[in-house]
Amino acid sequence: MITNKEFVSRVVNGLKALTKDSHVSWRYILGIGRQKATFLMSQKLDEMTLFKEDGLISYIECFRLKKVKSKDCGIVEFTLCDNLMKSCEKLPDGLFGKNGSSIFSVINVDNSIDYKYITPRQFARNKKRKYRRKDSRYFYIKDGYLYLPDSNNELVDIGMIMLDKDQADELSDCSDCSSGSSSGCKSKWDTEFVCPDKFIDLVARETIQEVANFYRTSIEDENPNLDSNQKTKTVK
Repeated sequence: MITNKEFVSRVVNGLKALTKDSHVSWRYILGIGRQKATFLMSQKLDEMTLFKEDGLISYIECFRLKKVKSKDCGIVEFTLCDNLMKSCEKLPDGLFGKNGSSIFSVINVDNSIDYKYITPRQFARNKKRKYRRKDSRYFYIKDGYLYLPDSNNELVDIGMIMLDKDQADELSDCSDCSSGSSSGCKSKWDTEFVCPDKFIDLVARETIQEVANFYRTSIEDENPNLDSNQKTKTVK
């Protein structure tokens, strides 16, 4: 995999012939690139093949949760819970497809409990069954927050495909980055650009095309009388 810096540099080099004497925002390029990669990966997520790609899964160690009142969580079915835990922070942006989210694993920190995804309706049905496995543990996501019904765990490790890998350290209660310290933290540009290697060429080409089209449209809209040699606008 390549870093964000390497991806943007590649796009900038491809734009040079189209954007002479212009300065295109690196953050803008990275944002467009992520949009293109996200679209392609979401399709593969629905095909259930994406988790087989090397290097895509990031891990948040020691993701903290707190106990909340089940009646106040806004999930009617969870009022049946004996205990309910909710993450203190929202999960980072990840992929979502027809088959759900890109969360690969939710495990407590000593690896003794492996939580499985469940919908509130499924949870309510299971709860009412006379014969059920009482050792089963589940997770659910609402409005970006992680919920663990019938659990007391305050820390879990999460494996997921996230669009911004540097968020993994920021959300970890075990990382120096979570305390606001920059020590040992990678910069945004040195973290990996989240995209399967086989899609990089396609994503780069589509990013170059969209950024170039946006640039040309901006020039024409604001300076309709300029010729092609007068491209001096800065895209921010």
